[in-house]
Amino acid sequence: MSLLRRRGTLILLVVLGALLVIVTASRTWLTGSVDDVVLGQSSVSATGSEVAGGVVALALVVVAGAVASATAGPRARIVALVLTGLATLGGVVIVARVLLDPDGALGPIAAAAAGRTGSIETHATPGGWPWVAVVGFVLAGLALLGLARVRRVAPGLSSRYEAPGRAPESDWDQLSAGEDPTDVGPSARE
Repeated sequence: MSLLRRRGTLILLVVLGALLVIVTASRTWLTGSVDDVVLGQSSVSATGSEVAGGVVALALVVVAGAVASATAGPRARIVALVLTGLATLGGVVIVARVLLDPDGALGPIAAAAAGRTGSIETHATPGGWPWVAVVGFVLAGLALLGLARVRRVAPGLSSRYEAPGRAPESDWDQLSAGEDPTDVGPSARE
């Protein structure tokens, strides 16, 4: 069995992709300049969590969905994979919005620095960190596709996590049934 077809490896790749996104969210994604009456001519920068607020939450959803898809039954696994795939796609869309319109994404940050609401015209350029976030979401998405392929081959948790066929009764239940829970039987007395 290939290493990329193992469920554990695929889950690890999903988690690594999401972790990559979480790490990039604290880095500077956009830098730019603004020429404003209040701020004057100054530079403005923003981190990923400032300009793309939902990426950390979506990365955590991706991690939770990967774990759920690995441990759930067949029907719940399909639901988890679909929802996790949508979270991955949503993360790519949020980051793409920042990359496609860096001026629009940095404008509200500059306005907040000036004590205003709305947006200020800025001239922004994205750094490398948003691209790393896209790579993280794409890595997680590709690993999810791999998990979807092996979902029939790899069942949920093994039977060692299942409850035994007959659940042990409490002492109270045994007394109610007329049995003595302290009676260990004749073989234990000898």
